[in-house]
Amino acid sequence: MKLWCCLCFTEEEQDTLNLMKEEDISENDVVPGVGAAAVADHHADDNRDDDRFAMTPVQPRAEALVSWTGECSAAACSDSTVAGSVESRDLSHKRAKFYADFEERYFSTNAGKCSASNEYGDYDFINDSLRTNGETFCDTFALMGGGEESGFDSSIVEDGEGDNSDILKVEDVEVRMDLTDDLLHMVFSFLDHPNLCKAARVCKQWRSASAHEDFWKSLNFEDRNISVEQFEDMCRRYPNATAVSISGSAIYLLVMRAISSLRNLEVLTLGRGQIADTFFHALADCSMLKKLNINDSTLGNGIQEITINHDRLCHLQLTKCRVMRIAVRCPQLETMSLKRSNMAQVVLNCPLLHELDIGSCHKLPDAAIRAAATSCPQLVSLDMSNCSCVSDETLREIALSCASLSFLDASYCPNISLESVRLPMLTVLKLHSCEGITSASMAAIAHSDMLEVLELDNCSLLTSVSLDLPRLQTIRLVHCRKFADLNLRTMMLSNILVSNCPALHRINITSNSLQKLPLQKQESLTTLALQCQSLQEVDLSECESLTNSICDVFNDVGGCPMLKSLVLANCESLTSVRFFSTSLVSLSLADCRAITTLELTCPNLEKVILDGCDHLERASFCPVGLRSLNLGICPKLNILSIEATAMVSLELKGCGVLSEASVNCPLLTSLDASFCR
Repeated sequence: MKLWCCLCFTEEEQDTLNLMKEEDISENDVVPGVGAAAVADHHADDNRDDDRFAMTPVQPRAEALVSWTGECSAAACSDSTVAGSVESRDLSHKRAKFYADFEERYFSTNAGKCSASNEYGDYDFINDSLRTNGETFCDTFALMGGGEESGFDSSIVEDGEGDNSDILKVEDVEVRMDLTDDLLHMVFSFLDHPNLCKAARVCKQWRSASAHEDFWKSLNFEDRNISVEQFEDMCRRYPNATAVSISGSAIYLLVMRAISSLRNLEVLTLGRGQIADTFFHALADCSMLKKLNINDSTLGNGIQEITINHDRLCHLQLTKCRVMRIAVRCPQLETMSLKRSNMAQVVLNCPLLHELDIGSCHKLPDAAIRAAATSCPQLVSLDMSNCSCVSDETLREIALSCASLSFLDASYCPNISLESVRLPMLTVLKLHSCEGITSASMAAIAHSDMLEVLELDNCSLLTSVSLDLPRLQTIRLVHCRKFADLNLRTMMLSNILVSNCPALHRINITSNSLQKLPLQKQESLTTLALQCQSLQEVDLSECESLTNSICDVFNDVGGCPMLKSLVLANCESLTSVRFFSTSLVSLSLADCRAITTLELTCPNLEKVILDGCDHLERASFCPVGLRSLNLGICPKLNILSIEATAMVSLELKGCGVLSEASVNCPLLTSLDASFCR
């Protein structure tokens, strides 16, 4: 641990400090282990006080924490140090003391006296024993709040039982600086609880500052081995705590203490235990509670009905919980999640609920889901993914009762087809792995004029999508094995992902917002029609069925006037490529082995990749913006024409059959035509 100190002194304090340094030097009261050479350097640097107190790391030498041998007895040195520390302590009542790396260095050399611990552990100076992480976390709380009773004094380490111990007192290595309580409070506000506990071991002022209740509004005891008595002590010490987190087998006993002691509790998080039904009856006593999270727990005895009744609760999360029936009556509840819980029945009386997550509640029947959702007229978001019992009838009822529904995740619901379902306010629709979704389902989706996100991954029976949605921005079609035709007319479309659709052969997209179109590995794609005024990047790698007509799509007279980058790598059906584009900057035709003719009229073209085009016979680059060009990789090139005003390097080495070449490159400085007959 390094402590960075920034010191500011008035003139009076500076004079006092200089006097103290002169007295210390005259009395040889320096850090043990620093030799005479260091003292001489100290006198030589005496005129550089301003530099001395700049921002510097405080790192006492390791020798300062080991016993003195052959110099003086520990008792004599201790007396001198204590006298000096008492005199300097009178100068300021807010002068903090820093012990940089004290614990790590001291206990590494004195393991017999006190025990060490790991990073989050603590030292038991009283019982001389090693504590576990869970135990020491609570012990450090006691250390911070116990004042003199904690046994943590400025000396920390006392001499042995009357013998001449060689242990050095902490005052010998302390570094003094002025830190007001307000400044400490501001600095400590950036520390988490483990680091606050470490800071509490520095000195009394730090211990007091780190124990301030502002830093302990949230008490986290997850994965901590804490007893009921320790927990009660923490609740008494910080009665104004607003958040508590508890996990483990003893959560019921601890949470009941929290309910009775912490009247300002707003957030309660419980996990991995069994919670009796009496907790839910007592929950009303937490009048300020706004958020309740319970994870991976058994509620009640697992087969009884649990009732949650609270007037101020706003957020309820019961994740992966085991309970037979649950009834929730919370008039202020806004969000609720029952994800992965195994209840068979749920009754809701939450008129203000706008977000409901019942995903992966496999035991919930269709009727229970319908009753729960339709009882919440203000519902805006509904996640019913992996609820295999959901039917179209339930969706129709929800659409009628929840007119404001804007988010629906019905993924992995095999029985829905969206027949006669109308959701006009829907903005996000996720239908992953819905076996009932077909091309007929698009008629229902077309009525969602507000739709912005549509995800149809793994819809195995979907063959075509034809949508005209003015607000659609994102669409996903991944692993739709029968999908063959995509027709989208949406001016706001900005993100499209079509992947692993082996039957896809036709794409028609009209959009003013789409800038990037990735369509790699569409092996059956033969027809592509684009009217995308903002499109800049297109990737058609490994679209093996594309024909020469694809060039018309990307010419100036096509529908992509802003196109800058085009990738046609491994398009093995291309034989003749002709581009007339004033916007194209980069073109890749790598491994298009069937190409024999290439004509590029692209004045702004700066990069062209022809690796693997080993059957190219005729090439025309008139005009282009290329600065360099390597055609030595085209051994069958016969006729070449180049007009490039910026070209400086041309590589024709290996073009052994080149018979005709026209080169108009006024800036050309390098030309290699080796082996050209």
